Amino acid sequence: MSSARSTIRVWSIQRAGCWDLFLKRGILRADGRRILHHFRPAYRWLMAQMHERIPGYAGGLPVWLWCFPKPDLRHGGHLARGEHGVRIELELPRDRVLSLDFETWHCVLNRWRLSRSWRENRDWDRQTEALGQYRAPLPPPLEEELQATWQRVFDLDFLRRSKLWGPVDEIQGVTEYVLLEEVRSAKEFVGR
Repeated sequence: MSSARSTIRVWSIQRAGCWDLFLKRGILRADGRRILHHFRPAYRWLMAQMHERIPGYAGGLPVWLWCFPKPDLRHGGHLARGEHGVRIELELPRDRVLSLDFETWHCVLNRWRLSRSWRENRDWDRQTEALGQYRAPLPPPLEEELQATWQRVFDLDFLRRSKLWGPVDEIQGVTEYVLLEEVRSAKEFVGR
């Protein structure tokens, strides 16, 4: 049994068919079929971060996790209304999970700057307003600057202190795979 320091309790919401496949194969991996085309660059960026931050990461797509709070199945938004799913409780090695803030992940998805202040955000908007920053890559120096701000999605202490972004209410995580023996419980539900 792993010590509490070396593991983390997390949850993953999966469709019923995915759960069935997980039970058959003994391993859960993401296949990327449901990633919207315009979000693929954000996923490539996240996978590059996983490569830098998760020891032994082999390049697989992220399996999404909830680190905090435990997903409340009485609320909607986990799956489409009427869709059958499973909330899987897991205990994973801490070094295989990359934690990030749910709210600010949307900056990466939408190619927004994750600014430290409203002023910094206004200055950026003035500098880039004619460049179509939300879908097309920016000129290299600006693109590098934009992506550098996304590193803050992982800095939960900074985000908690930030007047612009805090408080941090929902922490999600990603991992490359989950093994069946890492499952602690599973709860079936229907999307609301």
